[in-house]
Amino acid sequence: MRKSFLSSCLLVTLSLWLLSCGGTPTLGGGGGTGGGGGTPCNAQSGTTCESITIGGVTRTYLLHIPSNFQRNTGSLVIVLHGSGSDGLAMESLTGFSTLADQAGFAVAYPDGIVNPTISQTDWAYFFNDFNDDVAFFNQLIPTLQSRVAPDPKRIYVAGHSAGGFMAHRLAVEVSSLIAAIGVVEGAISSNANPPPVPAAAGPVSVLILHGDQDQTVLYCGSRIDASQDETFNYWSGTSGNSCSTVDNQSALCDLQGNISSLVEKNATSCSGNTEVQFYKLIGGVHAWSTSPMNDPAHSPYNPVFDSTTGTTTTEILWNFFAAHAKQ
Repeated sequence: MRKSFLSSCLLVTLSLWLLSCGGTPTLGGGGGTGGGGGTPCNAQSGTTCESITIGGVTRTYLLHIPSNFQRNTGSLVIVLHGSGSDGLAMESLTGFSTLADQAGFAVAYPDGIVNPTISQTDWAYFFNDFNDDVAFFNQLIPTLQSRVAPDPKRIYVAGHSAGGFMAHRLAVEVSSLIAAIGVVEGAISSNANPPPVPAAAGPVSVLILHGDQDQTVLYCGSRIDASQDETFNYWSGTSGNSCSTVDNQSALCDLQGNISSLVEKNATSCSGNTEVQFYKLIGGVHAWSTSPMNDPAHSPYNPVFDSTTGTTTTEILWNFFAAHAKQ
């Protein structure tokens, strides 16, 4: 099954996570800066292991609260790993905690649970999947709101691969709690697993980064995965944010599945003052880029990236989030 290939570049097993985190964590109370309240982990300084119980199932996550986080005004970013990975690996891969220490936002790294079909950690990103992850996030986000006290209009979700698929699903079904999502090498859902994607419950800003050489989630789509055109059109269309302005009406792929020359596509004048932004990563594969992507001598590359947009994956996502609070 294709879902077994939706993994992050850095895979860390559940057993390693449990060993490094010192066993089952507990949910800390009260909140505050410096990550206090949870169980210390072998993660970045200021990051703790946390857990909540949903329907008798213990769900775990890492929480990083920098010392300069401002309660009630600071942002919260929830970062979702790919299949076979976990939150600890995602913290290491993305560097989000390091950027959070600089910019003053909090970060949570939830763990998926084992999908029995593929025998590895995964997210229930299809709309009739093996586990009710939507219920998990419907409880996790209010828990984090109580514990961390971010600005409720500045809660964001970023995801890679299967985590990107899950970010799309959360934007569709949990839009009242999310201001924006950032998806790296994912798509809106599968073409081969009905039911179809329902209309989004409300407007959410969407940023999409996708490599044109991704052989796991194909840029132009497949029998299994939605294409990036389908994904962009869902969010810019009436099922998503009902945007009235799109800067380029050309498709990202032609009818024969050939990738066009477009390097970005942007939809504005959307419901709730949201925005849908797509960037092609030229030469990009199924990876989260930690190197600058504004040098044409290296891949992935996009000529639009600069100090304003950011040049690494994590910078680009955070800059987009920072500019898109919920209205």
